Amino acid sequence: MKESRYYFIIAIIIVILIASGCKDEVGSTTNLDLDPAKMPTMVSHNVQTLLSDSGATRYRITTKTWLAYENREDPHWIFPDGLIAEELENDANFNVKMSMKCDSAHYSRNERMLNLVGNITIHDNDGGEITCDSAYYDEEKRLWSLNSMVTITKSDGSKIETNQMYWDRKANKYYSDSFIRMQQADKILEGHGYVSNDDMTNYTVRKVQAIVPVNDTKFPSM
Repeated sequence: MKESRYYFIIAIIIVILIASGCKDEVGSTTNLDLDPAKMPTMVSHNVQTLLSDSGATRYRITTKTWLAYENREDPHWIFPDGLIAEELENDANFNVKMSMKCDSAHYSRNERMLNLVGNITIHDNDGGEITCDSAYYDEEKRLWSLNSMVTITKSDGSKIETNQMYWDRKANKYYSDSFIRMQQADKILEGHGYVSNDDMTNYTVRKVQAIVPVNDTKFPSM
């Protein structure tokens, strides 16, 4: 009889210990210190939407995931699963002026700066294409900074390869201080520094290192 009472008391003690342990665990989860400023104010999935600027519809955004952080000193948007952004013509048909896609993106609302990362491709309505690994777009200055494995191909087949290129859309020009490899139908030019108009028909290659007819040799791609 004493032995059964002894085991009964032990069982009660075990139940009390388990209950107190569960209570502590629940208390620790309810006292989590969550900062609302660090939490997204909006989480959207499978989005396609139009964005306006100065009363005009300017962009169409398509993305799998859109995180908005509006309660921050630096309000911003994050697109962790990639982004397709289309700049639209100022017309009623929403014709696409330029399109861009990338693996991920970050947009600062205060600075109006778009930071793109991974497999970036930019198409213009003239048939040209730009590819690179990372890029910044300053919306206020309308200035692209294209970085790492940059390739610019125009509709006539001419191509430039470099590691950094700026595209000033206000001034309608490209420019760079980096090594440049420029391939045209009849020749290949190499040098350090480049400036041209938008369609690459009026250009200057600085510090020219080589001018080689295409039929004479083949250069490896950068």
